[in-house]
Amino acid sequence: MSPNIDELAEHIAALDPASQTALLEKVTELNFQKGLAYLSQKYRERLAREGRLNQTVGEIMTQLEQVREEIAAHDAHH
Repeated sequence: MSPNIDELAEHIAALDPASQTALLEKVTELNFQKGLAYLSQKYRERLAREGRLNQTVGEIMTQLEQVREEIAAHDAHH
C-alpha cells in the first residue's frame, strides 16, 4: 500500500463507529453511481456502433416491449 492509503486508513480507523458507517455507505453509493455511469457509457457506445444512438425513447420502449413479448412467448412454450 502507498503511504497515502495507510494514512487514510489510519484517519478512518480513528473515526467513531457511526462516522465509519456513514463513510462506508457513501463509498458504496459512489461506487454504485460510478458503475451506473460506466454501464451507461458502454450502452451508448453499443447504440452508436449499431447506429441506434439517436433513437427516441418511444422507439426503444417499443423494441423492449417486443423483446419482452418474445421472451414471454418462448417461456410459455417451455
